[in-house]
Amino acid sequence: MPAQRILVVGGGIAGSIAAFWLAKHDFSLTVIERSKSEQTQGQGLEIEEPATSVVTARGILDKLKAKRTAEEGFELLDEHNQLYGRFEAGGLSPTGALEMMRGDMTEVMYKAADEHKNVTFRFETTIQSLSQTADEVTVELKNCTTNATTTETFDIVIGADGALSRTRTLAFGPPDEINCFHPVGATVAYFSIPKEDQDWPYSRLCHFPNRRVIWMRPSTEQSAVTSVYFIHVAGTDVTANKSNAALHAAHLSRDRQQQKQAMADLFADCGWEAPRVCAAMLKTDNFYYDELAQVKLPTWSQGRVVLVGDSGYGPTPFTGEGSHLAILGAYTLAQELGRHTAELQVAFKAYEDRFRKYVENAQSIPGWGYAPYVIMPQTSWGIWALRNIVYGVTMVAKAASWTGVSRLLVGSTKEQEAHAPYDLQIEGKAAGVKV
Repeated sequence: MPAQRILVVGGGIAGSIAAFWLAKHDFSLTVIERSKSEQTQGQGLEIEEPATSVVTARGILDKLKAKRTAEEGFELLDEHNQLYGRFEAGGLSPTGALEMMRGDMTEVMYKAADEHKNVTFRFETTIQSLSQTADEVTVELKNCTTNATTTETFDIVIGADGALSRTRTLAFGPPDEINCFHPVGATVAYFSIPKEDQDWPYSRLCHFPNRRVIWMRPSTEQSAVTSVYFIHVAGTDVTANKSNAALHAAHLSRDRQQQKQAMADLFADCGWEAPRVCAAMLKTDNFYYDELAQVKLPTWSQGRVVLVGDSGYGPTPFTGEGSHLAILGAYTLAQELGRHTAELQVAFKAYEDRFRKYVENAQSIPGWGYAPYVIMPQTSWGIWALRNIVYGVTMVAKAASWTGVSRLLVGSTKEQEAHAPYDLQIEGKAAGVKV
């Protein structure tokens, strides 16, 4: 019997992980990706347990470690550069021990999958249409460079093409009809600007009234650029005031320059690094803009089409779980397809039965959904209070380190990680081990 043919739409984290493990189960994989293979930009991400166990089993942990940003930690500053808190990488810090840029993480993962003889990557290629019968899925694929189209058939299609997934729209219906987007009330922009001396080695964050934040993050000491995050929590009523309406209009326009200008206008009255950052943002080519929304669906499959990662259950950056869900979901889906090769619907059901509860927990925004409002105050007084709370936490952390209490806390954290509530059922030497 010939190997079943699978089309993976999206060559990012979820798509590359799925392709690697499915190839191990002797499926024949075609992975299409709309971007160029050499694209290595994006925001900073980290990998923690239990996802670390998946990349370790895959044999790429050392390669990922080599791509770490070397960001040494996190600093909270005010508009006059006064330091209110410094946290070294790991522990309480937003800087993870295995922190890297999204593009670098994706590059390592796709190269590992591409080495397998059963996997073929096609870059600058998109899916245009999809139809399916009980036995196969027919898709039309388009090369973005030549505009040439081809019609091909596959046994299975996996949508790993992000929160705005075209695969999901083609197989499940338009987002408005299936009500898959659940806004969290925040607008973000990620972009790169020329690096200056003060941008290294710590990431630096400054708050401004009306729930605005500028977060600047270094890549490597040798890098010529610094990553910048603009974050604005506006609430779920995106037309509540003039600035929110302008941001929403920019989002709907899909016009990059309009989006840049909307962000520049929003942060125009801010001090600190805002003038430099806004001026550089208007010139950068590396720019991403979005209104954050979680993706929630009652089922992750339709016929022979199944979703993985952000296309099926995007959690938003407020949870810090996006890359973890992509890695764990892709691994679980590949595992169940390998176990139930001739029983597609059984495999899809097993994938959901095992993973849905974990996803629902991971999509929970801390503080019953109010954490973004707490950590991004509305008023100057609220910002002052938050900064001083962070200052107090910093002092307590230092005292714990000096007295040795921190060793007890670290030991407790490791014990909790060893009993995380997801059984990866890793095959081989680690089969059945819960991580």
